Amino acid sequence: MTYLPHLIDDPAFAAIDLGSNALRAIIVRLQGDKIEVLKEVREPLRLGEDVFSKGIISPEKCRQTEECFIRLLHLFTAYGVDDVRAIATSAMRDARNSQALIHNISLYTGIDIGAISGREEAQLIFNAVSSEISLKNKRAILMDIGGGSTEISIVIDGKLTASHSFNIGTVRLLRHESQKELDIRISLMVEKILRFIHGHFGKKTPDLFIGTGGNLRRMGKIRRKILNKSSEECLYSEIAHMADTLFSMSFIDRVRKLELDRNRADVILPATMLVRILMKGIGAKKILLPKVGLKEGIILSMLDKEPRKFKRLPKT
Repeated sequence: MTYLPHLIDDPAFAAIDLGSNALRAIIVRLQGDKIEVLKEVREPLRLGEDVFSKGIISPEKCRQTEECFIRLLHLFTAYGVDDVRAIATSAMRDARNSQALIHNISLYTGIDIGAISGREEAQLIFNAVSSEISLKNKRAILMDIGGGSTEISIVIDGKLTASHSFNIGTVRLLRHESQKELDIRISLMVEKILRFIHGHFGKKTPDLFIGTGGNLRRMGKIRRKILNKSSEECLYSEIAHMADTLFSMSFIDRVRKLELDRNRADVILPATMLVRILMKGIGAKKILLPKVGLKEGIILSMLDKEPRKFKRLPKT
């Protein structure tokens, strides 16, 4: 963790998730037994574009990332942040020049970045999810889809019993030439995921199937926009329809009609297809989409062990 100069009486905490598709940051302040979310930031850096094709982060993306952290430092100062934890996932684990980028960011901002393993990532996500959803007496599967990897966790009676990081993510899956090729790549990886799941549950359908990550939250928002239903879950039939609809739409139509950011309009398709194929494989009729994920798990790791829920301010 990085400690910044304490500027105001009511300090805030910040977490940074430097992912393969985007950087996400959250600023919070404790409010009794609640964690008040003050600000959330997303920067579509797409580090995985370079790393998964060339093995390194390009000088241009390094510069963009360094500038992003400098902007974050100014933001943290404005909010009175005095404790920051920054972690990096798949792309930074794989990049040959990641240590040089980490060194420069620390030099320019004083923010230290720690690269974590897939197991550590799964634990942080589990902590965040279990703060929002009761997992006691449940058999649950947690799925986090990132740009470079997908974490699958097995939960039995409220305890994280196993997890595995699969080398499949939305940025990696962008390198396809046809729907057939994309279907084949996803199906082959889902076979490996199913073997992992069946090794713990057999052929039984889990009580809960829970998804985290930016693309899954976006699926929930699309559901709310189109069907005017809760964004915190999706039925299998809705996911299947969403996947077919997304593939039939052009990139521009996804941006205009679904109001997707340009950096989301491409990766949402492989993410939706991956969820659909896996839900069919495990027989899940519904996926829960809590509004927490890795960055919230990072925040919880910085605090005491008292149970706390995240409280988001109404959007204006």
